[in-house]
Amino acid sequence: MAAKIPGFHGQLLEIDLTTKTSKAVDLDPKLAQEFVGGRAMGTKMLLDAYGPNWAKVDPLSPEAQLLYLAGPYVGFLGCKSNAVFKSPLSGGIVGSQASGDFITELRFCGYDGIVFKGKASSPVYVTIFDDKVEILDASKMWGKEIKAVHEVLTAEYGNQTSQIYIGPAGENLVKIAAIITEWYRANGRGGGGAVMGSKNLKAVVCKGTGPAPDVADQKKLFELMGWARKNLQLIRSGSVEYGTVSGILNTGMIGSSEPVLNWQTEWHNHWEISAQAFAAEHWVRRYWADYGCVVSCSKLGRVKYGKRAGTITELPDYEAGALLGTNFGLFDINEIAYTSSRPDELGLDLISLGNVCSFACEAQANGVIKASDIDGIELKFGDADGFVKLMDLIAYRRGEIPTLLGEGLNIAVKKLGRGTEKYAVHVKGIELGAHGVRSSTGPRQIGYCVSSQGGDHTSTAGANGEGSIFGDSVGMCSFQGLNRDQQIEWLQTITGFGITVEQLEKTLVPRWTTMQRIPLLLAGWTAKDDTNPLRWYDPLPEGPFQGAKVDKAVENKMKQDYYVALGWDSQGVPTTETLKKWGFEAFDSALAPLRVKTT
Repeated sequence: MAAKIPGFHGQLLEIDLTTKTSKAVDLDPKLAQEFVGGRAMGTKMLLDAYGPNWAKVDPLSPEAQLLYLAGPYVGFLGCKSNAVFKSPLSGGIVGSQASGDFITELRFCGYDGIVFKGKASSPVYVTIFDDKVEILDASKMWGKEIKAVHEVLTAEYGNQTSQIYIGPAGENLVKIAAIITEWYRANGRGGGGAVMGSKNLKAVVCKGTGPAPDVADQKKLFELMGWARKNLQLIRSGSVEYGTVSGILNTGMIGSSEPVLNWQTEWHNHWEISAQAFAAEHWVRRYWADYGCVVSCSKLGRVKYGKRAGTITELPDYEAGALLGTNFGLFDINEIAYTSSRPDELGLDLISLGNVCSFACEAQANGVIKASDIDGIELKFGDADGFVKLMDLIAYRRGEIPTLLGEGLNIAVKKLGRGTEKYAVHVKGIELGAHGVRSSTGPRQIGYCVSSQGGDHTSTAGANGEGSIFGDSVGMCSFQGLNRDQQIEWLQTITGFGITVEQLEKTLVPRWTTMQRIPLLLAGWTAKDDTNPLRWYDPLPEGPFQGAKVDKAVENKMKQDYYVALGWDSQGVPTTETLKKWGFEAFDSALAPLRVKTT
């Protein structure tokens, strides 16, 4: 009998792909109360599963686990799923978020998440219809791209189901592969698609007809939901109207923190890629949303004429428009829509891919990569065709250099050498989101440096840890527009856990941040790796913030202050006292050799 935990069903679905069996397992109430859900709970579960021998677990082996978890908000507000896994790119833990209805359907099936274990002997997919779970042959879908997989599953199970799936990139264990849902949403960061592919798991189909979990205060929750319905569209009016597309112009022109030409500059003045241009020319469905969301920031677009006619894409959102647009030297909305659509069809993380492809372009311009290395492709900034062709080579592992690029920039640079580290924009193996720090209008100067998720822009570090880990744990979409007090009010109403803002900021966030730092250290990263990409130590060459750059001395001072605030030593290793304080003393002996030696 599952434990009664307000805001939770009290059970997880465990699927062993090796034995092709499934079972419901009780969720420990203490785990839920101390780690809430999603990313934090998944991190604790993986630490417990792998222990101090973390480094010996191959993230693409049958021994590795893939967790797909809800937070307590799911079912009551616009929310995201959390795929939590050991990243094949960083070796640490990544909690990767995705929009879409899959996680809500899973909650309506009576589960708070899925634990995938083992590896199927041949390609399979899973169906979850309420409490009925089946593991089925996926040979008819293996090798297909995302659109085709979506069509097969929709034809078989109807369009009222929700699915997660991988494309060719995940099947081929490309380390920058994503888990895709709803055709063009993704758990993109960290290589989750490769983890899913390593298990021979092509897709999961889900439909639930049961209720959401019971909550601590149902009357108050109805009041909060009513308030959200009336007010959040006003609070987030810009998101309602334009999603994040406006950032493609504004982040570069005004903020000077947008990748342009592989981050050689972060400024542009191309008005023709304004949100209004996309809205006027592309958008055929301007307001739609996932379950429980009243902001409705999604926009469905279609290129209507020209050589890209027929291209279908969402928005594209800011990350896509920047990393697959301005970063490629593209300032035509049709070309940006075209480059933005292809990664989702292949099942690639568009953020990592945008950085990888622009890196390859600059490396080719400097003679490190030849056209003959990449199937005769001449990469040129401003030419979309070459970049899209390279995407296909990477996803299908066609050729030595495209295969290498699919391993991510950290590995690619080490093998290519010849000064290519200068062109590689990543932190600890995770390529950067489209938000630079040189102009100081984006994340903090050390936001990426010390983040447990490296270049993940949704998980940059604050003064006392990674504040976003809370939103990722409750399942909240940041676009909902709730301030911290409101977020805690929702949590208390749903769970009754009694967590306060002060407790969150001074206890939970530091504890959870330290927890996620542990596997990163065990994977081999050190304080020497807590740095920005080399390119960011060069001054911005143009724009209103011309000359701005990351100051190494300031970076080091901020980094040491961050270590002190979290109870880590000068090498960024949690002290014995800190580990004991937060309940992670089992890792003390494994971390001891990494600490500052004292006499």
